Amino acid sequence: MARTGSNIRQRPDGWWEARIELPKGPDGKRRRRAVLGRTLKEVQAKRKQAVADIEKGIVKVAGREQTVTTWLDKWMEIKAGSGRWKSATVRNYEDVIEYYIKPYVGGIRLLELTAEHVEGMLAALSAKSTSTQKRAWSILTAALRMAEDRGLVRRNVARQAEPPKVIYRERPVLTTVEAKEVLGELAGPPQDWLYPLYVLSISTGLRQGEALALKWSEVDLDAGAIQVTGTLDRTERTTVAPKTAKSRRTLKIGPEVVEALRQQQLRQKVEESEGLDGLVFTSDEGTPLYDSTVRRHWRDICVRLNLHLDDESRPTLHWHDIRHSAAVLMLQAGVSAETVAWRLGHSSLNMVVRTYGWTSTNTYEDAADAMTAILS
Repeated sequence: MARTGSNIRQRPDGWWEARIELPKGPDGKRRRRAVLGRTLKEVQAKRKQAVADIEKGIVKVAGREQTVTTWLDKWMEIKAGSGRWKSATVRNYEDVIEYYIKPYVGGIRLLELTAEHVEGMLAALSAKSTSTQKRAWSILTAALRMAEDRGLVRRNVARQAEPPKVIYRERPVLTTVEAKEVLGELAGPPQDWLYPLYVLSISTGLRQGEALALKWSEVDLDAGAIQVTGTLDRTERTTVAPKTAKSRRTLKIGPEVVEALRQQQLRQKVEESEGLDGLVFTSDEGTPLYDSTVRRHWRDICVRLNLHLDDESRPTLHWHDIRHSAAVLMLQAGVSAETVAWRLGHSSLNMVVRTYGWTSTNTYEDAADAMTAILS
């Protein structure tokens, strides 16, 4: 039996074997691993790579290699525990991982994951929107980046896969006539209990969570202005930090919004539905509104007015499309893209140009005045 030192020997069957000392296990016991090669040169190369892996913290023990799923779970535990993510972000990441990543690559051993596996995942998601595909790829890339930084993998294979190009599909929006029709229907008589929410949302383009988190302490009816300082978490039903730093903003509101909010304030006092949190929009008990309640109300209005229904009489307009509608109406009125981006709380002008496809000359210096002219 040939020996070359460094725990390398040739076995009776002709194969070369190298034994490597591993870090002690959790129980403190000694662990060893063997690598095999058909030639001395091959086993030496394998031994060298194995030693390098061990020095990086990669300990490959037969049957114990962690899978992509176990690493994603660990990564989420680390990220969620850092306190830097809002609970809504954590839930969003968990959903993407559970439905769009794990079913396709979760069972693969982390060290054996390849760019081809990632490309296969994206191919399996081809029926989904390009933004969903890009989201899955981005999250997997971020998780593998940490694995690479910690020496758990030799390289981030997701970066070697071709990421999908996001195609922004044009969403249906309300025309000026349709926006007036919606508000006219809700204005009554009798006035619908959510009429003030619709007036505010169509006029300002607030995100749903921002509108539902608005407090009376952030409303100045005499000055005709509101402050956007937070958003309502749909699960915890508490006010949390807004989406981005630029989401914090003070907006001028037109007289039609001021009047609707005065009516809302009076309604709360008459019905004694003022909540302890001082929210502008509450249930009859004074609790924060469920986003599902608002969405269901919107669907009913669309069906009642026969607005943008599909072949099965289902609304194709989502509540978030009211925000898109506000942006388009402002742009069509001649409000500059810069002003629209600021009013919507977008982090950059590019978001408005990319989503809505154009900029315009500024004929209205004030966006609130423009919406008042449109809706009056």
